[in-house]
Amino acid sequence: MQAAFQRVTILGLGLMGGSLGLALRRRGVAREVIGWARRPETASAALAAGAVTGTAGTPEEAVRGAELVVVGTPISFIAPLVKACAAAVADGAVVTDVGSTKGEIMRGLAGCWPDGRATFVGSHPMAGSERSGLEAARAGLYEGAMVAVTPPAAANPEAVERVCRLWWNVGGSVRVMDPDTHDRLVARTSHLPHLAAAALVEAVLGANPDAESVSFCGSGFRDTTRVAAGSAEMWRDVVFTNRAAVLAALDRFTQALGAVREQIAAGDEPGVQAFLARVCEVRRALSK
Repeated sequence: MQAAFQRVTILGLGLMGGSLGLALRRRGVAREVIGWARRPETASAALAAGAVTGTAGTPEEAVRGAELVVVGTPISFIAPLVKACAAAVADGAVVTDVGSTKGEIMRGLAGCWPDGRATFVGSHPMAGSERSGLEAARAGLYEGAMVAVTPPAAANPEAVERVCRLWWNVGGSVRVMDPDTHDRLVARTSHLPHLAAAALVEAVLGANPDAESVSFCGSGFRDTTRVAAGSAEMWRDVVFTNRAAVLAALDRFTQALGAVREQIAAGDEPGVQAFLARVCEVRRALSK
């Protein structure tokens, strides 16, 4: 089967970048997968694991000759890294990323190639883990994942199609959308749940949990708070690059929590039961 791409470069070889490399190699999507990581030992480990076919010592060296560049670094590094190696990006190349927020990144990279010789098209695969780093990478991470692709308003359709084709070829389901619409959606569906899980850990266990409290944390608590074990650095970037939408989502959550608290305080048993029944039905529908 003919490869969809001749050469793909991945900048950043942690969970997301490493998993993408493994998927590209396993599925034969790219003839060459070139990787770069901030730490040379990570790049070497990615090569040994089969996530890349070759490595480069600098981002500029890595992007040369690639028809598609994927940036898999933490959000705060994406725009500066793309700008730093923009001159080395090949004519006609498309650059994308895996960042969980899109508006700030897209605005930061607007006009990166004023002559139009290359294009940045944002993307966000809704996949991940509370674990991080190359050691957590797996080839099947993107299978069945919804991937938002967020092109700039005047993007070349071929550039958008190239990014969509990347995610289709590793098992993703693609939706093309406006970056600000994306950010409002994921603030509610992804960023708020993480903050809610973190706040729940804080409320139940505090900074120095006692052994008795820990012993009573059953599977329900552990399932509900699993995502709170994610990288603090990554989630700080997520929150502050999508602050307005996250604050709006937190307000909505506070209102919902306050409403059920008032029902409990008022002794409104039918109201609490109706609330629990309603959300039970909605939640069960997600599993169908």
